[in-house]
Amino acid sequence: MLCGMVSLSLIGCGKSPELLSVTGKPIEFWLEALKTPSTEVKQRLKAVQALSNVGSAHPQAIPTLIEALEQTDSAVRGAAVLALLKIGPSAKDALPVLERISESDKETQIRGFAEKAIKAIRGE
Repeated sequence: MLCGMVSLSLIGCGKSPELLSVTGKPIEFWLEALKTPSTEVKQRLKAVQALSNVGSAHPQAIPTLIEALEQTDSAVRGAAVLALLKIGPSAKDALPVLERISESDKETQIRGFAEKAIKAIRGE
C-alpha cells in the first residue's frame, strides 16, 4: 500500500507483525521514536504517520498512538487523533481518551478532530 510518502511492506515471506516495515524502517523504530520524549517533533510526526498506515497489523501500533494522545506537543496530539480516525473501528480502545480530548483539549481543532475520530471508530 502506498499512501503519500509512506509505504507499508512485509519483509520476507512471513506475515509476522515483527516483520512490518514502513519507509524502510521496522515498525519497532517508529514505535520507539513516538514513545521517546527526546525525539524531535518532526520525527514523532513521521512516526504517527507511519503507524497510521500500519493500523491493527502490528499489535503495538494502536496502543502507541493512544499514548501519543497524551503528548504535550499539539501537532503530535492532533496527528495521533487523525491517525486513529483513519484506522477507524479497530481503534476502539482509544474511545475513552478521545472522548476526554473532545471535551477538554486546549486546541479547538484537536477537539473537533477527536469528535470526528469518535464517530469514525463507532462507525457513525
